[in-house]
Amino acid sequence: MSSYYYTLFIIFTVIATMIVLDNNVGLYIILILKKFKIEIEKLWWKIKFHPNNFITTWIRNRQYDKIAKELEKEFSERS
Repeated sequence: MSSYYYTLFIIFTVIATMIVLDNNVGLYIILILKKFKIEIEKLWWKIKFHPNNFITTWIRNRQYDKIAKELEKEFSERS
């Protein structure tokens, strides 16, 4: 086996030992993973709803055009 695998094994062993000896380390790792998930979601929302994002702007404009055509059709049928 290469030194890469030995290094990963040593790091994992140290972290696992710290978790067994002190429960707060395990809670801290869980907290870091939750924070990472929240940061990814925050990035997704920024990309999805940023006003300068041309893809989402194009999709919204298509939806608005479709709604406008439906409303025009509905109003012309009423008249």
